[in-house]
Amino acid sequence: MALNKAHLGRRYGPYRFTVGVESLRDFAAAIGGGIPGRVYAAPPIDAHPWTWDPDAAAASPYRALIASPGYATLFAIQPFSFACRDPELGINLVRLLHNGQDLELFGPIRAGDVLQTTGEITRLQERANLDFIEMTTETVNQGGKLVVRAAWSAVIRN
Repeated sequence: MALNKAHLGRRYGPYRFTVGVESLRDFAAAIGGGIPGRVYAAPPIDAHPWTWDPDAAAASPYRALIASPGYATLFAIQPFSFACRDPELGINLVRLLHNGQDLELFGPIRAGDVLQTTGEITRLQERANLDFIEMTTETVNQGGKLVVRAAWSAVIRN
């Protein structure tokens, strides 16, 4: 079933996300080959101290633990996720294939930041027996400063 082109330009959000110390450390452990959770206190071998050690981070120019770049996927994808399961859009999730994501970072994401993400559907296209959806999301911090812009895309088999 082809996606309804009337949804092009449809907006989702804002969605709120508070960056927590434990969340930052779990993410650093997961991508660094460690074990997420508070059972193991040792950082992964390659973890940067500003992403793991609160004391080192407090002495850094950012004054708090900071997120590694990929951490932004945790919150920046939320509008896209909601769009993909929006009943008005009519996407069959069983037939959906993640096609790509691009993150553009504009500033650090710190422990304690309160972020808001909004998204807009920027492409709906049908080609052969496939539908394509793309969304651009923007995330601002509690000061209203843009910290992440992301592009998400998926292909839906008809």
